[in-house]
Amino acid sequence: ACHAADVQVVFATGEWPPYTSELLPDYGAATALVSAISKAGGIEPVYRFYPWKRAELKVAQGDVFAAFPYAISKERKTTYDFSEVLFYGVNVFVYYQKQLKADVASTAQSLDDLHGYRVGCISGSFLYSLLEKAGLNYEPTTTIDQSLQKLVAGRLDLIIDNQDVIFHAVQRLYPNEMYHFKTLPIPLEKTPTALLVSREYPGSKAILNKFNKGLSIIKKNGEYDRIINKYRMTQ
Repeated sequence: ACHAADVQVVFATGEWPPYTSELLPDYGAATALVSAISKAGGIEPVYRFYPWKRAELKVAQGDVFAAFPYAISKERKTTYDFSEVLFYGVNVFVYYQKQLKADVASTAQSLDDLHGYRVGCISGSFLYSLLEKAGLNYEPTTTIDQSLQKLVAGRLDLIIDNQDVIFHAVQRLYPNEMYHFKTLPIPLEKTPTALLVSREYPGSKAILNKFNKGLSIIKKNGEYDRIINKYRMTQ
């Protein structure tokens, strides 16, 4: 019997290596995961790369089915739906040893200890609400590369982002300086990360069901774990 063709579905993503990037094999770890889930669920994914703010706008307007990887948050749930969790991200504050006064590193125990420091955060990140609630002084950056360059130049004191993303970029930009980038010992909650799903995209509910079914299929057959391990994604 011939199978009905998979439904072609448009996804938005952006530059956030190693999770997603136009320059990486399979477009990165998170994209490889979405591809495997889609295939299992009978979806043919089409990927479009945008700056993050624009990716979210495309979802809101229904031009794309979903954008990923997005942190699940209460604020976002008012406007969007989410898929089941794709993976959990570990977020960290990082400083550059040659710039920041070493005492912060050794004494900062909580967000309250970070007043008076300039924290860089990628524009459109859910981490803004964390920084805002803590009343911290933050500055938007467009990419992780820009965050790191400003950190090294002393224009930022700290940056906050996903641990895998920060250290992947450090390895690429400052391979001989790895030792000088340190994580603050401030525990932050792991972030459930998923598809940010449009309510306006045609057939969105049905596609989401197929996608979630695909995810449970690859979790059962071991493919999910294989991808997580292959790309060394922190869980």
